[in-house]
Amino acid sequence: MNCIIIDDEPLAREKIRMLAAQDVSLQVLGCFSGTAGAADFLELNPVELIFLDVQMPGCNGLDFARQLPHNLLVIFTTAHATYALNSYDVNAVDYLVKPIHPARFTQAVKKAVDYADMQRYRHQQQQPQTTARPDHVFVRADRRLHRVLFSECLYIEGVRDYCIMHLANRKLMVAINLKALLEQLPQDIFVRISKSLVINFRHVTSLNNQDVYIGDKALAIGHAYREQLLPFFADNQVTGR
Repeated sequence: MNCIIIDDEPLAREKIRMLAAQDVSLQVLGCFSGTAGAADFLELNPVELIFLDVQMPGCNGLDFARQLPHNLLVIFTTAHATYALNSYDVNAVDYLVKPIHPARFTQAVKKAVDYADMQRYRHQQQQPQTTARPDHVFVRADRRLHRVLFSECLYIEGVRDYCIMHLANRKLMVAINLKALLEQLPQDIFVRISKSLVINFRHVTSLNNQDVYIGDKALAIGHAYREQLLPFFADNQVTGR
């Protein structure tokens, strides 16, 4: 967790810096004698935690903390325990009274780390959960189930209540009609070009008004499908030859 230290007393800043240097969970990005310099630094640098003195010339720590983003964590450091109650008004993670004992410092840092972890967990839970998109389909042929990757299927030919899946290095005769099989395939990859043909859009090498070419294989476009097919290819930026 990266952090900065704001304290108008040089010895106090150095003490906190030394304590932070001994904690493996912290990385000190800067030390500041007042809030003005720290504010400029925060404009340009992502900071997760601030060790912030309460009593300082000009803008005190409590007023400065009220101006900070809610996700920026604050641990107050001061010689006056009377400010402890006020620190919780600005949602401080903890409040350290000088002189700061190392064990108490470690405890405060752990609270900050745990709070940051909780914030990240809540953020993740609020994100929409997505399901990984499948890259294959199982089909029954030759009395077995075959796992067919979408990427290896060149085109599919419908023959009555069967389909012939033309793969990169083999063919499969599948006991399912073309319409039912197409419903199991991603519609942005597989497109019907005639009553009996479905092609894998990603394997198309060229096309014209009459045919779609997959390698040297010409597949005729059905008249009823031509009007909707050409805009599909245009939208997906297929260039004919």
